[in-house]
Amino acid sequence: MSAARNRQTFHMIHVAGFFFAANMALAAYVSSSFLVPLVGARAIGIVYAAAALAALLLINSMPQAIATLGAQRVTALLVVGSYGSLLTLYGSGTPALSVLAFIIYYALGISVMYCFDVYLEELSVNERTGRIRGFYLTVTNTAWLLSPYLAGVLAAYSINLVYLLAAVAVSPAVLIALPGLSRAPDIRVPARQQGGRAFSVPRALMTLVRGRKSRYKNIYNALVLDLMLNIFYATTVVFIPLYLLALGFGWAQLGLIFTVMLTPFVLFQYGLGRLADRYTGEQEFMVAGILIMAASAFLMWWSVSQNLYVWMGILFLSRIGACFLEVMKESYLFKHLDSGDIAIIALSRNAMPLSYVLAPAAASMLLITLPLPALFLILGAVLLMGLPFALSLTDTR
Repeated sequence: MSAARNRQTFHMIHVAGFFFAANMALAAYVSSSFLVPLVGARAIGIVYAAAALAALLLINSMPQAIATLGAQRVTALLVVGSYGSLLTLYGSGTPALSVLAFIIYYALGISVMYCFDVYLEELSVNERTGRIRGFYLTVTNTAWLLSPYLAGVLAAYSINLVYLLAAVAVSPAVLIALPGLSRAPDIRVPARQQGGRAFSVPRALMTLVRGRKSRYKNIYNALVLDLMLNIFYATTVVFIPLYLLALGFGWAQLGLIFTVMLTPFVLFQYGLGRLADRYTGEQEFMVAGILIMAASAFLMWWSVSQNLYVWMGILFLSRIGACFLEVMKESYLFKHLDSGDIAIIALSRNAMPLSYVLAPAAASMLLITLPLPALFLILGAVLLMGLPFALSLTDTR
């Protein structure tokens, strides 16, 4: 791929990533409240688990789909499907159809972001991986920063309007970015071969598990940390809005809280990526991120405050830890991979849907006997279990 084509593809990935992240951010923090009247509070975990299982199935088919159809065609089909599911969520008055549309939307969204990862890895070189991943995360997280306040304002009138705005946010990706990508050379990266057979996602998992104490120790440990980070996200995205609403906060207040909460992702991630590339490596910040996230989870359990600024502070702290772990995990993992490792990239992107199977399903069972804040106490303990995996990594510097 020529330098000019490289730059064009790089820019289009960031344009598409921004607008697609905006649509996902708009929907993320209102979806649990949207589903409660349809299925009941205790069944929320089941719906999220079903959506996550659908995403797992779709993600695991992506390496073969890209090798067969090319990244351009696969990405276009997924984005258009996501747009259609959002319009269904906005317009449907049928509970069953709304739940089905949510499951489809969730699965397609994660798969689209995986396709963007494949494009980005094709353009990356190891000595700049931290900066490239940090800049991409800054772009997408800027969309996450701008979206919650708008979602909160609209949700005060109707949650369905949030899905309409999310569909509007997808439109630039459909109208601008996808045509731009179609003018760049397509990516048809075959899954890395092993023993003459396609290195599929299940085979990638088995290979990593068998080599977790030797050859693949670092990749395996990074993927475990990825899963723990996403369990943190899944638990807080689903249950923090429900908890804050129960404490008496309104949607407009929640939108403001979540906007402040997400600012660390925009403020710190690009700089952290540069720092990891040039000076420190990733390990120290991963350990710090885990400790900060665990501390914030314990504060979520402890606090019953109805003060807006207290919860802004707790959730802001939680995302400082999360942004440390996220950018360093991404930098570390992709320094050990290239675009031929699309099965392992797909495996890494299984962490998000798998976390939405594990966390809501476990929470639904725990909530039978425990109050909701107890989930955050358990979450903090789970996060601390990630420390041995971070400490045993071989740092890149």
